[in-house]
Amino acid sequence: MNHSDSNWQEFHKRRSEIDGIDEAILKLLARRQTVSRAIGNAKKELELPIMDPGREGHVLRRLVEIGGEEIAPDAIRRVFREIISACRSVQEDMTIAYLGPPGTFSHQAAIAFFGQAPAFQPVDTLDDVFAAVEKDVCQDGVVPIENAYEGAVSRTLDLLYRSPLRIQGETFLRIRHHLLSRCSTLSEVRCVYSHPMALAQCRGWLRSNLPGVPCRETSSTAAAARLASEEAGAGAVGGQFAAMHLDLSILVQDIQDYADNVTRFLAIGKRENRPSGHDKTSVLFSLRHRPGSLYEVLEPLARHGINMTRIESRPMKTKTWEYLFFADLEGHERETPLREALPVMDERCAFVKRLGSYPKGGEPWS
Repeated sequence: MNHSDSNWQEFHKRRSEIDGIDEAILKLLARRQTVSRAIGNAKKELELPIMDPGREGHVLRRLVEIGGEEIAPDAIRRVFREIISACRSVQEDMTIAYLGPPGTFSHQAAIAFFGQAPAFQPVDTLDDVFAAVEKDVCQDGVVPIENAYEGAVSRTLDLLYRSPLRIQGETFLRIRHHLLSRCSTLSEVRCVYSHPMALAQCRGWLRSNLPGVPCRETSSTAAAARLASEEAGAGAVGGQFAAMHLDLSILVQDIQDYADNVTRFLAIGKRENRPSGHDKTSVLFSLRHRPGSLYEVLEPLARHGINMTRIESRPMKTKTWEYLFFADLEGHERETPLREALPVMDERCAFVKRLGSYPKGGEPWS
C-alpha cells in the first residue's frame, strides 16, 4: 500500500502537536502542585485537616460535568484522582492500612479512594486495620462494609461499635472474579483457593464447571492467588489486580454468579468532615424494650423528610438477645434537617453512636 508524503507529514504534525500538549499539561501540573503546597501551608495555619474528602469529591463531580460527552466520566475520575493524590502528597505524607496481602480488593479500594500517592500498609486482619489507625501507625484505613449479594461484613460492624474511629468516606468497587492459575486448561485444576465470600459469590460456576474439585478457604483473595502461584494444579478465585501482582494468568474471566457485584468500602480515621453538600451520616443504635420503640426512633426521620438508605440489625456481643441497628441517613449531622432529628433519636434510643458524616461515594470503580 502506497502512502503519500502528505499523509506522513500530517501524521508527524499530529504527533508533534501531542508532544506540545503534553508539555503544556506538565507545566500546568507543576503549577497546580505549587498552589497545592501553598494551600497545605494555609490549612496548617488554620488548623484544618489536609485530607478533605468533601472537597475532593466536589472537584471530581465538577470536572465530570465540565467534561460532558467529550471525555468518558470514568477516564476523568481516574486521571484526576491521581492528580489530586499527587498534589495532596506535597501537603502531607500519608500511610493507609488495609486488609492484605497486596493485591486484595481492599488494596484496590484503598487506591480508588486515596489514589496511588500514599504509602499503603497491608495488615493481617480487620482488627489490625482499626488498631493501626487508632495507634497512629497509619493516618487512615480502608475496610469492607457490605457486598450487594452477601450483605454486611459483620466484623467491620463490630469494630465500628467499639472503636473511637470515625467514617471518613466511602467508595464502591465493582467485583469481577476470575479463575487465576498457572494451569493451561480447566482439566488441570485440582483445587481452588479463595476467601469464603469470593467462593460464595462464584458457587454456581464452580459447581457447574469444576465438579468435585475441592474449594479451600483463605484469609483473602490475594492470599489465594499467592497459593495458586506456588502450587501445581492450584487455582484461585480473585481479581485482575491480584493476578497482576503475582503474574498469574486469568484462566476464565467473570465467573461470579451475578454480574452486577459491588462491594462498599469505608475509609476510617480520626477527623471530623465538614459538610460538603453531598453527604451521608452513619449511626449505630439500640432500642428500649417496649412496644413501638423502632417506630419512635425512626419517626423524627420521617417527620423531617430524611431518607434512610440502609438499615441492618446485628446481635450485640455484650448483651444476649439484644440488637444493634446500623443505619445510613442522607445529610450531614451539622446541617438541617439531621441536626434537628438526631438529638430526638438520641433521647429515644437505649444506645446511639454517630459514626461520622462523610461525602457520598460516586459510581463504582472497576
